[in-house]
Amino acid sequence: MAREADAVLLTHAGPEIGVASTKAFTTQLTVLACLAVATAKRRGTISDERSAAFCHALTEVPSRANDVLVHDEAIAELAVEVAAARDVLYLGRGTGFPIALEGALKLKEISYIHAEGYAAGEMKHGPIALIDEMCR
Repeated sequence: MAREADAVLLTHAGPEIGVASTKAFTTQLTVLACLAVATAKRRGTISDERSAAFCHALTEVPSRANDVLVHDEAIAELAVEVAAARDVLYLGRGTGFPIALEGALKLKEISYIHAEGYAAGEMKHGPIALIDEMCR
């Protein structure tokens, strides 16, 4: 596809080793953020200071992700609860919606538990019907 496209923005994520690779998803988000900052700078709609702040925030992502992953005990407790589930709903508001979709995809890929991602504001318009008395 890259040879056929007029423009290509490579992520340089490397090969995807496992089915549930989050590397491709997070790399695409990072490249998109960089593209947005570069475009804003080119258009003059963002200051150098704001651009630098965004770039600094992006360099903080790995350590912030690591901060989340050091809670092994809490993650293990949650895993036991999720492992017993038949269905899981991931809710995300705003920019969290694509994260909810990705989370649901990863859970399905790894565990074969039915999972769906929804925009939190849309719950009252249909998906709430999926919740029954079996849900906690």
